[in-house]
Amino acid sequence: MYFICKGNIEAVKEIKIETRTQGSNSINCIKNWDEKVRLLDKLANIPGLRDSVTDLYESVPIFVRNRKTADLDATSEAKFKESQKNLICSMNTIISMYENMGLKEDFGTGFDVKLPAFDSIKDFSSCVKDIEFIINQCPYLRSDDGEVRFKSVDVGSFWITFLIAGTAASTLLLNLSKIVDAAVKIKSHVVTVKQQEETLRAMELKNNIASDIVDTFKQMNKSIVDNCVHELEADLGPLKDGEEVDKVGKSIQKLADWMNKGLQIYSTIDAPKEVRDLFPPQEEQPLLNDDIIKFIEQKESSEQ
Repeated sequence: MYFICKGNIEAVKEIKIETRTQGSNSINCIKNWDEKVRLLDKLANIPGLRDSVTDLYESVPIFVRNRKTADLDATSEAKFKESQKNLICSMNTIISMYENMGLKEDFGTGFDVKLPAFDSIKDFSSCVKDIEFIINQCPYLRSDDGEVRFKSVDVGSFWITFLIAGTAASTLLLNLSKIVDAAVKIKSHVVTVKQQEETLRAMELKNNIASDIVDTFKQMNKSIVDNCVHELEADLGPLKDGEEVDKVGKSIQKLADWMNKGLQIYSTIDAPKEVRDLFPPQEEQPLLNDDIIKFIEQKESSEQ
């Protein structure tokens, strides 16, 4: 929350109401409004700012909100200025509180993990256990010259910060970004497979048909995990033996499973941009493809 506010407050202050001419008339407007909307979308992710952001967005008349240049009448202009002032005040409050609490510091090289929303202690425990496995068992995250250490839990959120100590810190962070990238690819596939399995159950297929297709799905999962491990070996270096190959595969699979439930992992938010850019964005979950339904119908026909 602090870094998002700190990094964007000047951009909010710089949103200006300008004047354009249309014939003999002068019209007040906000130019490049589409860019301002993207800024507001980012700020709306902060719960404490959501209402202020919404007020600012809705102060622009609904019939011009999707335009690049948003025209304002006198009433809308007054509402916009008041909402902008309130949003800046809210952002300043977050910044001031964080800095006055003495929390501002140099985090160093590391990464942040945003945990999913949990309904049970068991799920929370399982997630932390799997994170521990990934950090301590994945060969690409282990080095004699570097070590991943727990740093802190962010104030008022589900973010956990880890530091990477030692001369190999940059290498380990790079390796982690590659593993996250592989997990993002697996995550998309896992989502599709789970959707297709739900379709199978809903269609109440014969047991032998369902079993054949589920086995195919499992083989597809194993194949794509194996391919990701091979790609990592080509990029980060060969693994020593089958045990290391298995640990990397399990690490990718575990990370992908928790990403599917909402886990996110990035470099620390105050890291240099070139480091942050190593980590891939979350991909949208793919929609169920009609191909699986056609395949099922064909298989049922051949079984009859």
